[in-house]
Amino acid sequence: MSSKHRLTRSFRTLSVLLYLLNMAVSIHFTLKPLYLDCLVGALITLVCIVMLCVAIEAPSPIVSRLERSAIGSSLFTFRGRYMVDLLIALFLFAMGFWGILMGFFTLFLIFGIRFLGVKQPDAFNEIFRQTDIESQSHGDSYTLEDTYDTEGSGVHR
Repeated sequence: MSSKHRLTRSFRTLSVLLYLLNMAVSIHFTLKPLYLDCLVGALITLVCIVMLCVAIEAPSPIVSRLERSAIGSSLFTFRGRYMVDLLIALFLFAMGFWGILMGFFTLFLIFGIRFLGVKQPDAFNEIFRQTDIESQSHGDSYTLEDTYDTEGSGVHR
């Protein structure tokens, strides 16, 4: 198995573990007898279940339904996942010590995956789908040398 596949499998496994732990914290928060605690905990649990399905791309009826919807299809891109994970992390910060801890882990994973995209773009593209805008501007890319290369123009900052 190549290092790219090992790396993507590791990030997928970490994502699954993170969503399961986030669900455990949210369910624990839901058990408090306050209306808003129950509501927020239930909503974050539901969002974590959806993101767990996106991360493992199963079960196929849920994944295919998400892919056909306008909002659901964006969850398979980095931008969509980043926004949902950020929302999850923000709500986790309100859930006591374990929520704060899991919120930091969620943010750490988001930035770790982005770092993967800079260091190993092939592995990043294997984890996430490209949006139409990203696929149209495929010729424009940032490189590690802090240059911006537009179709080989060689323009340096």
